[in-house]
Amino acid sequence: MDNLNWHAHIKFLCSSLSKTYYMIKLLKHTVSNNVLWNIYFAHFQSKMRYGIAVWEGSKESIKILRLQKNVIRMMIGLRTCESCRQKFKELRILTMISLYVLEVLCYTKKYRGSIMENSVIHEHSTRRKNDLHIQPRRTSSFQKSVMNMGIKLFNHLSTELKQLDNFNQFRKEVKKILMEQTIVYTRRIF
Repeated sequence: MDNLNWHAHIKFLCSSLSKTYYMIKLLKHTVSNNVLWNIYFAHFQSKMRYGIAVWEGSKESIKILRLQKNVIRMMIGLRTCESCRQKFKELRILTMISLYVLEVLCYTKKYRGSIMENSVIHEHSTRRKNDLHIQPRRTSSFQKSVMNMGIKLFNHLSTELKQLDNFNQFRKEVKKILMEQTIVYTRRIF
């Protein structure tokens, strides 16, 4: 169990995404831009998104982000040294890291009822009493887990966003925030 990780999956995914990159590159001058974007969302982003929440923030996932940036640069005609951060915003595309954050937050929102709040743990009236309680565990696998990362990210959301009852509205608002911020490297976001 100690050696359970996502290295093999990410390696396979990189290979599959590279093939999609090559396919888009070959079709770039043959088909319209709308068809290229459909191929990107159907074949690249859907593969990239599958199981993204359980990768546990693997260090190797940066390879997938680099592939994503290369595909976007190639599709819009940017050179490899040019930044595509602004293009992600303009094209309204979430980066791989933003997709991870979105999926983890949505998972946490969906299963929030089974997670204790700080107010259940103690009766003190503190600023963080309505935050979700982070379980004190020392293992790195738990610290990187979907549940733990989800709780940490969820606690950084605004109170209004946390209290949204409609799941689709919550997802839409979080996606809107992530579109505005374009996360290219992991850093504190909310």
